[in-house]
Amino acid sequence: MKKAIIPLTFLSAAALAQQPPMTQMPDLQEMFFMQFDVDKDGKVSKAEFLKPTESQFDHMDTNGDGALDQAEVKAFNDEMQNRIQELQRKMQPR
Repeated sequence: MKKAIIPLTFLSAAALAQQPPMTQMPDLQEMFFMQFDVDKDGKVSKAEFLKPTESQFDHMDTNGDGALDQAEVKAFNDEMQNRIQELQRKMQPR
């Protein structure tokens, strides 16, 4: 069974969309470590950095052949476009 993986950038966008308007830029360094430093040792190992990418690849490789073909990339891009549109709808004032 494959898990649905939401790209980290979209998770961050969704989290930010639920926050009150920002008066200053978020601390991107802090956000980076929160996202990637899984063992919270103050360092991001290569394995920690690559894990989300590997998970994303597995999500995109719907036929499980270890390679991404044109149809799988298109399906992923369509999925991301739908998620972006949904976020935009949720962020619109009512």
